[in-house]
Amino acid sequence: MDVLILAAGFGSRMGDLTKNIPKPLLSINQKPLIAYTIELIENLPFDNIYVNTHYQADILHRFLNQNYPHIKISHEVNILGTGGGIKKVQNQDICILNIDNLWQPKFKLEIKNAISFFQKNILIENLLLVHSKSNFFDLDISDNSVINFPPVKKNTQFQGCHLLRNGALNLYPEIFDIPKYWKESSQEKKLYGFETSILNPHIGTRELYLKYQK
Repeated sequence: MDVLILAAGFGSRMGDLTKNIPKPLLSINQKPLIAYTIELIENLPFDNIYVNTHYQADILHRFLNQNYPHIKISHEVNILGTGGGIKKVQNQDICILNIDNLWQPKFKLEIKNAISFFQKNILIENLLLVHSKSNFFDLDISDNSVINFPPVKKNTQFQGCHLLRNGALNLYPEIFDIPKYWKESSQEKKLYGFETSILNPHIGTRELYLKYQK
C-alpha cells in the first residue's frame, strides 16, 4: 500500500494567509502542517509516500527535498482535482490524507487498525475514517457502517483519511474531485466508514486555523 498527502490546493479558504506561502507550510506551534502529516505516517508500512503539488509548488518542493528527500512529489501543472490527483499516482491500494486536519499522534494506531480491517474486507472499495462523537458532523453513516453520500442525515465526521482499493478510479477522467466517486460508490454500497476514537481537528479555513495557530 502507498500513501498520498493531498497538498495541491490553492488554499483559498485561508484568505491572505496563503498569499505568499502554500497552505501545507502554514505552521502551528512552529511546525508546518505537512510536517504533522508526514510524522503521522512515519513507520507505517507504506511502500511509497507521495505528495501532490500545484499552488506555489517551488516553495513546497524545496521544503520537501531538504527535509524529506525520500518523499515522491507528484506535481500537477494543471490541477487535477482530488480524484485526479489520486488517480495519477495510484498503482496499488492507497491511503489518502488531507492537509486540513491537525493530526494527533495517537491517530497512527487508528490508521494501522483501519488498514488491517480494509485488507481483510476485500469487498469494501473505499474506507473513510470517521469520528461520531464530535460536535460537528459532515457525513451520514448507517448502522451497518455504509456511508450514504451525499449525506441525508449528518451523524459522523470525516477524519481526513481514507483507504482506496486499486483500480477503483479506472473509469474516471483524469480531472475530477473525489466526491463524484463517493456518490457513485455509495450507491453501490462500496463506501464504508471506520469508526475511530481520536478526533483530528479540522483547520482548513482561516478562522479554524487561527484558532489553533500560535
